[in-house]
Amino acid sequence: MGNKNKLPDMFTKEQLIKLFENIFIPKLSIACFMALMCGMRVNEICRLQIADVDLERRTIKIRDSKNPNRAKQKGYGKDRIVPIPEAAISPIKKWFEIIDGGKWFLPSENSPDKHLRKKTVHIWFAEARKRAGLNIPDYKVEYKKPTKYRKETTIYKFRFHHLRHFYATYVYEKTRDLYAVANLLGHNQVTTTQIYAKISDKTKRETVDFAFNMPIKTQLFEKNPINALNYSIPEIAKREKSPLEILEERFVRGELSDIEFANKLRLLKLKKEMETEKYIET
Repeated sequence: MGNKNKLPDMFTKEQLIKLFENIFIPKLSIACFMALMCGMRVNEICRLQIADVDLERRTIKIRDSKNPNRAKQKGYGKDRIVPIPEAAISPIKKWFEIIDGGKWFLPSENSPDKHLRKKTVHIWFAEARKRAGLNIPDYKVEYKKPTKYRKETTIYKFRFHHLRHFYATYVYEKTRDLYAVANLLGHNQVTTTQIYAKISDKTKRETVDFAFNMPIKTQLFEKNPINALNYSIPEIAKREKSPLEILEERFVRGELSDIEFANKLRLLKLKKEMETEKYIET
């Protein structure tokens, strides 16, 4: 079985290039592109509506992330705004010309009035991964109800979601701001995002930068703008952090032990209480 504490595998520059060179389906090209450039989940890309892509403001509104069934379930998913890198504007415009209107960013193959299923994206991705020679086994999962012919399935090291991992690690390298990455990815807690700080320490900056500087060609984009990628630090990364945010960030980076974090947190809360009492008295 997979280990939840295990760091996700990262694409090398050569692997990323091989993958894109072996994508021959335009819809898969743009789906992988959006995951890599905007850090979107496969479900978010499939359910993305054209109306939620604002090229003028360079933003994408993601609705009900992780819980799209508003009508069927109680409670809503999270909405968030994702910035579009300048280098991604041109291929997105070209994609709009290709699909020529409609509601969905990725319309279904058979029913354009519906969006493409994420299962289809995963199947296409697996085929491209195999052509690229990246079918590297990670672990096996046993079926709860095994049959004579199917007892387990192989989980491979590189899956569609790893494009999002690449995005997150790259942005963290540029900003060193876990809160910026957490907000861009739609994480509730920064502790969920700390894995990218660990990956960053594990992966050399030169490798990541060089990967983005390599020309990646696909059937959809003659000159893929990934080679010109230059993330500007999001506004959220420019804001001043609160003392609590700074403390939490130091903790998840391993700069503080559990005891040190608890003591500093207690002092921080005490200081806040004293300031509140002083404000009330005045």
